[in-house]
Amino acid sequence: MKFDETIPIRWDYQDLAYGADENQNFDIMLPKEKKAHAIVYIHGGAYLTGNKLQYPSFLLDYAKNNIFATIDYRLVKPDNNVQMADIISDVNDALTKITEVSGSHNVTVKDFMLVGHSAGGHIGLLYGYRNYQENAKIKIAACVSLAGPTDFSDDLGWSSMAMWGENLESRLLFLSQVGSRLTGHTIELKQKNWTRQKNYSDFGKSIMDISPITYIKNKTSKAPPTLLVHARGDDQVPYSNALKLKTTLDFTSVPHKLITATGDGNSHMLGGEVYTSTGPIFFENQKWVAEAKKWMEAYL
Repeated sequence: MKFDETIPIRWDYQDLAYGADENQNFDIMLPKEKKAHAIVYIHGGAYLTGNKLQYPSFLLDYAKNNIFATIDYRLVKPDNNVQMADIISDVNDALTKITEVSGSHNVTVKDFMLVGHSAGGHIGLLYGYRNYQENAKIKIAACVSLAGPTDFSDDLGWSSMAMWGENLESRLLFLSQVGSRLTGHTIELKQKNWTRQKNYSDFGKSIMDISPITYIKNKTSKAPPTLLVHARGDDQVPYSNALKLKTTLDFTSVPHKLITATGDGNSHMLGGEVYTSTGPIFFENQKWVAEAKKWMEAYL
């Protein structure tokens, strides 16, 4: 099914709750097949914002023969204490609920392909890498990260990202605040190469625990097949993150690929624009999309 902007998007269910929080819900389309793969999209937004309707429009190309769902999750806000562990728990609960809803319509979930942009790409990788082959009911077929973080110890890369502040001091403050909230551990970054800080040992384990690259420990490590799409000109998540994970996976048997977006896609948005807060992301005339779809189709 090729996506057509003129045809209204028809969800089988919208805002279906998987928890009590207002952000614990998802939208879902169900196929006619009795057994199907499930493509689940996890939105970005720096863990602070974003919503499930900001998904790549090309994913709808697969909605006819596969389950397609896009999920919201609890966000980090000043009036809550949400941490990365809570977000990962949300993903697990959402996948469990997707399995239940599909089953109630006589559709058996074969496995899940997790796709996410930016923070969502990181969340999908972290969930997939932590849980791969550990849950018989939730099988992860592949992870697709579009400009997602992979290594929070990549200090020189992160501290150079202009998006997070006009100068080094403001960037370190922002990264300290977000890192403290996600890990539940007080982090005070005081220099651009923070792994050399005298107190790095106090918080280093915390940031590595939420870094997907941590779970590829040696050449025998197991992980879902992984597709990384990243731009060298990304000003929000360093390209070195994707390159480091790709290089680490090179020494394993895990199927993986890094696609470097170029041209108009040489940015964090990979050539896509969120035209509204409640609409899909359109990646128009981007060569990486066809290459990514070809890779994904090997697992669908």
